[in-house]
Parts: sequence; C-alpha cells; structure tokens
Amino acid sequence: MAAAWEPWRKALTVGSMIAERAVASFAGSFTTEDCGRARAGRARELHRLSRALLDVLGVRVEVTGSVPMGAGIVVSNHVSFADILVISAVRPVVFVAKSEVAAWPMVGRVARASGTLFIDRGRRADVVRVNDAVRLALEAGMLVVLFPEGTSSCGTSVLPFRSSLLQPAIECGFPVVPAWVGYQKADGARFDEVAYFGERSLPDCLWALMKERDAKAQLRFGVPRRLEGSRQKAAISLHAEVSGLGIWRG
Repeated sequence: MAAAWEPWRKALTVGSMIAERAVASFAGSFTTEDCGRARAGRARELHRLSRALLDVLGVRVEVTGSVPMGAGIVVSNHVSFADILVISAVRPVVFVAKSEVAAWPMVGRVARASGTLFIDRGRRADVVRVNDAVRLALEAGMLVVLFPEGTSSCGTSVLPFRSSLLQPAIECGFPVVPAWVGYQKADGARFDEVAYFGERSLPDCLWALMKERDAKAQLRFGVPRRLEGSRQKAAISLHAEVSGLGIWRG
C-alpha cells in the first residue's frame, strides 16, 4: 500500500512546493528588459527550488566534467522537462525555451517566474529580441542555457542544431560549453519514459517520474571554448561535441 501511495505523495508535495515557493518567491511579472541583478536573483531561487524538487522526486544528479563558472553559454541536448531542474540544480542559470513551455502545467509556471527567455519560433523577428536579452544576461555575468535542437527528443540521439541563437556567443566572445543530459532507472537501464517527445504527453512524463524510485540524471559537460566563424559551422561542431558526450554509459 505504501508503494502504491508514493507517486501520489510526490505529486502532492511537488505541487505544494511550486504553489508555495514559485508563486510567493517569484511573484510579479518578468520581462526581457529587467535588469541583470533581478534575473540573477530569480535564477538563484530556481536553483534552490530545483534542488529541493529533485530531492522530493528522488532523482540523483551525477555530474561529469567541470561545472561552468562565470558568464557563458551552455549548449545542451533536450530530452525532458526535467532537464530544467537538473541543470538548474547544479548552478543558477538563465534558460532560453520555446514559447510553448510557458503554458506547460507546473513546469511552465516555474519557467515563467524564474526569468526564462521565451522565443516564438514562428516569428523570425523574435530571434533578434531574444538574442539581445541573452547578450544582456551574459554581460551581467549569467550562465545562459540553450537547447538548440528546438524541441525535446527521445534521447537516443541528438537532433540537428538550429544556429540562430548562437550569434551572441560569436559576437561577444563568451565561452560556450557543450553539455549532455540523460536519465537512468535504479537498475541502470535508460529511463525512456521521462522523455517528452512524439505522441507522449507531458502528464505521462510527469507521472513516470513520480512513479520511478531512485532515478539518476547524468549531466556531462565538455570543454569550454570561444566560437569563431559562422554560426552555421559552430552549430555543426557543437552538435558533434554534444553527441560525443552522449555515448550511453550504463
């Protein structure tokens, strides 16, 4: 009976934490024009909340490589809504996400309140706006996380990268760090059920995470470097680096 109740206990606890902390601590609107200090404060709050949520969910984060410090851009693959919690739990960051994320249950509320930069992929002009906001965050000393696949995937491979959001890194000379995230069950098998892609719904993925006991997230960082040349070539080389980090190690 206790085992059957456990997923519901997690769900109730997570919902309560988001309601109490995300709404109270992140009260008020947030725009791309807000100052770096305000954005940094919200990133720190998301960092604390992410660590607490992962603890409730029973997800352990295993980090390989050096965690980036100071201003820069992390370029990562994207498997699940849980990627936000995993990366943010390691250190305070600012995310760039597709605009649809803002409407996701629970996750969207936290993302909106924590200063996430949302991009409307259907409007080319929106890339300019978001790139300007990324530049401001970098100049304020923040670490910005991009998911250049443009969507989440099953996690067995890395989708081609979109290059448009790499322009601030090329122009401003900030270091770029490739990263890869993946998930395992307690027995070491891939935790595919947490991947949000295809016909799988967000509630299905959330419930899979609630039901799993002692899951592990693998977060791997590559070597930071400064980008040179065109952003198209940078996207190709970064894709190869992220893919290389993602060789599965059970």
